[in-house]
Amino acid sequence: MIYSWKKIVKHGLPILLIAVVVEVFAGQILQGKQDLLIVFPIFLISVPVINSVGGNIGSVLGARLASGLHVGYINSSLDDKEMHENVFISLLIGFIAYFVLAIIIYLVAVLGNIVSDITLVEFVGIIVLTGVLLVCVVSLVSVITAFISFKHGFDPDDMVAPVVTTVGDIMGIVFMFMVISLFGVGI
Repeated sequence: MIYSWKKIVKHGLPILLIAVVVEVFAGQILQGKQDLLIVFPIFLISVPVINSVGGNIGSVLGARLASGLHVGYINSSLDDKEMHENVFISLLIGFIAYFVLAIIIYLVAVLGNIVSDITLVEFVGIIVLTGVLLVCVVSLVSVITAFISFKHGFDPDDMVAPVVTTVGDIMGIVFMFMVISLFGVGI
């Protein structure tokens, strides 16, 4: 495959324009929940971590799938064993990363004296559940985007990262507030 900047821009620009609109919507969700974030600033600290870890895991998975599709060791089939192994490893890495980062964020918040009425167990539970939900979604989006773009002749490397990071940003915020509500924090 020969790479052409014109082809990359032609295929990537529409995705990037949609991503900008969706990111603005994600910001509006955060602004709508600013009362909770003022009372619990630890969650404000957590949003970039949740979104970046989810986006990174989804993008790495997408890059591995794209490479596998290009080289031929992954078939564009939902039954592909190699794809299943990559998704499983992504989920495992996500769980471990969110667990460790939740503890670190909580300890930093305690040292900075910005922890409100939330325990370490509640906070870790919220972050890990949010993260696992997010990694499940970005993994699914990564697989679907890689397979569809490959089947339609687009380079998955150009498509997966913007789609996954955009979906990850919006869903990370949505999942975090859903899980906070599920735990009854701030009610």
